[in-house]
Amino acid sequence: MAFRSLDTLCFRSAPSTRYSRCPVIKNTFAPLRNVSLRHNSGLACKAMMAQEAAAIIQRQLELYNARQVEHFMDLFTDDVVVLDGITGAVIASSKEELRPRYVERFKSPVHCELLGRLVLGNVVVDREIITGLPNGGVADCMATYICDVAAGKIKRITFVWQPRTDGVKL
Repeated sequence: MAFRSLDTLCFRSAPSTRYSRCPVIKNTFAPLRNVSLRHNSGLACKAMMAQEAAAIIQRQLELYNARQVEHFMDLFTDDVVVLDGITGAVIASSKEELRPRYVERFKSPVHCELLGRLVLGNVVVDREIITGLPNGGVADCMATYICDVAAGKIKRITFVWQPRTDGVKL
């Protein structure tokens, strides 16, 4: 049996499983269990969007730790905006402005340890400890990412940094 809602197309394949197609993430179906059909409108799409956003940020973390600058930079939109969350200063307003920062950063043995992650729709907030910064620097970081899920890229980042060692800069 199939029926339509305003923003999802739902299929009943078994009494306990429903599948919803997300209009934002094309050709993706996700199972929903124990969800009332009445309350299903958009729920699968939001859940899939959150899963996709978390996957983009996880890939970014892995490439950061591998220090693979070209693949790492591929995860950003051309017009990515990066902000200092404390001062509000714009760190970069394009991928090309951001690239030299990571080329330089990846010359040191940087490593990001993920302490926690929150995801809501296309927004991901990571709590991290960054080690291996120049001169043995260590910093606490909270990064808020906004993803363009349809494109599979990061379009905005806000960093909040607190150095654990002297001389660490954002």
